[in-house]
Amino acid sequence: MVKNRAARIACVVLPTFNEIQNLPRLLPLIFQEAKNIPTHELHVLVVDDESPDGTADYVRTAMGLYPRLHLLTRKRQGLGAAYKHGISHAIDLLDPDLILQMDADFQHDPAQLPEMIRLSEEGYDLVIGSRFAAGTKIPGLSWQRKLISLGGTRLVWWFGRIPHIQDCTSGFRCIRAELITTCTFGPYSTRGYSFQSWFLCELLRNGARYIEIPIEFPLRVYGSSKLTSRDKFEFLVSLLHLPFRSRDGHSESPEEPN
Repeated sequence: MVKNRAARIACVVLPTFNEIQNLPRLLPLIFQEAKNIPTHELHVLVVDDESPDGTADYVRTAMGLYPRLHLLTRKRQGLGAAYKHGISHAIDLLDPDLILQMDADFQHDPAQLPEMIRLSEEGYDLVIGSRFAAGTKIPGLSWQRKLISLGGTRLVWWFGRIPHIQDCTSGFRCIRAELITTCTFGPYSTRGYSFQSWFLCELLRNGARYIEIPIEFPLRVYGSSKLTSRDKFEFLVSLLHLPFRSRDGHSESPEEPN
């Protein structure tokens, strides 16, 4: 664990499976944003699920170019498991102030990382890149996926009894690491995509002050979505294990701050 350092650290946790076509283009764009983040030292932890396409091998090579690039490899167990292991590893390795979640498929724009970190500096424990906030452009979200996401969000509102966050399944977030350490990555935090909604409820249960910002969500150019029928089933089952009581998270929007 990094101790006695002058710079505060923000670490992007980036789960990957067969992203060899995207990472050589994405990583330079992420690290390019470091110059626009005066408050934090930007690191990236790639969590690779033993991709057969050589994703991990590429990252090992790229680590020679980017000293703040890190790699964690593990057997494929799902997105949620990747995030749980990756976030825990990043905290142990780097002792970061901020953890950022994002996808490796170019549907999350690295250019928005500085804004998310800036908002965290204004006192927000959780900054959510929302596909449904006012001003969002989502050509990369099919009507079927949009319907599933909006329906899922409403189910999370009800079962989790959380404030009406517009995008409860967003995978683009900036989170204060200190708050994460108060969360329990227990057996009901799920291994798949439903981890996102479970994690959101857990953060709110622990008093997260949050804000949603609009994002652009373009079409994926390379690779394919990893969302499966099993993930959809797991999401429905996981609803039964969401924290089922009133939350005390404080919400604000970019347009109407308190």
